Amino acid sequence: MSLSPEECTRIITMVQEGRSQRSTARTVGVSLSTVQRVLQRFQETGMNIRRPGNGRPRCTTVREDRFIMSTMLKNRHLTAVQVRYSLQEVHHNNVSSDTILRLLREADTKAL
Repeated sequence: MSLSPEECTRIITMVQEGRSQRSTARTVGVSLSTVQRVLQRFQETGMNIRRPGNGRPRCTTVREDRFIMSTMLKNRHLTAVQVRYSLQEVHHNNVSSDTILRLLREADTKAL
């Protein structure tokens, strides 16, 4: 369960005022492990904000991204499926055409 920064502050304050972790969990309406995680994160970082996750790893390398971009720039009339097949032929990496389109949109955004 994701807690708001206000709820995290409330948990930290209640425990610092001397309330037990179990009592705090019951009052706020979360599990004991949630309270423990909030307190552990506060002790480690000194902040009560949520840390960003790592996300899903990319299926293409930087080199493959450059290959896709250079292939598209050489012939702008290629479809994403054609670029996908050329990437598979050269780099032996099987990616979806949606990945190709996402990369092109991302590169266009970065160019702005």
